[in-house]
Amino acid sequence: MKVFKIIIALSILFIQGCTMIKITASKQRSDHPRSFEIQNGITVTTWGEINVNKVDFFPSGFQIKFNRKVAYIDPVEISTDEKADYIFITHSHPDHLSIRDIQRVLKPETRLVCPRSVEKKLRKLDCEIFITKPGQNRDFSDIQYSAVPAYNTKPVFLWLKAHPKSKENVGYILRTAGGISLYHAGDTDNVTELKEIKDDIDVAFLPIGGDNLTMNIEDAAKLANAINPKTVVPMHFEVKRSNELDQFKKLLDKNSEMRIMSSMEKH
Repeated sequence: MKVFKIIIALSILFIQGCTMIKITASKQRSDHPRSFEIQNGITVTTWGEINVNKVDFFPSGFQIKFNRKVAYIDPVEISTDEKADYIFITHSHPDHLSIRDIQRVLKPETRLVCPRSVEKKLRKLDCEIFITKPGQNRDFSDIQYSAVPAYNTKPVFLWLKAHPKSKENVGYILRTAGGISLYHAGDTDNVTELKEIKDDIDVAFLPIGGDNLTMNIEDAAKLANAINPKTVVPMHFEVKRSNELDQFKKLLDKNSEMRIMSSMEKH
């Protein structure tokens, strides 16, 4: 019984606190960031693969440039000092929340949006922090956001869920003043609430890793086909499973383009 309790305690630390996760830039990432333009100079950039406990992994961190503004979503192991006008954090796991990377791009005028569980870790930062939760909206004039639910429905170990609904983690729908809409799902299953996304989404960033941590390729494709974005960017997957990207593409409706931002040469 004692051994069982120790296993449970370690599992809780790993899943909820992630204290045993070590993250570095992957040796497989390209020397240069990868970008694409949505329209009218609005660009999406990634710095590519990270290494999570010796596993090469394409993460969920991106930079969005729009109307001379710079926004970051979940910046981790980025290779830039370009200062942020906005930073959006989906949840507190270290492959999404890096205080070091946030500090690298922070300026006093930066507006940082995050769930309450993240804000507790960022109180010493010199910027304005906006706490959000699923269902909330805010208009910053040059960009608006809606916080969308992000959680798991199945446990990853016994009854423990990697992203429980009670944590109030979020994804974001971002709308620029120029009329571009982007949806970043964070770490989530294809939960019921996501069917309510009615925006005309230009780019959807969707996790495809599965393993009861996020959507798998089948569920991500179902969500993409339901919300019908112009472009789908797969994220949050192990590089060694990148062959699944071809399968994911086949499952998407033809009116959605898949944009692969991994730096793997074969793609």
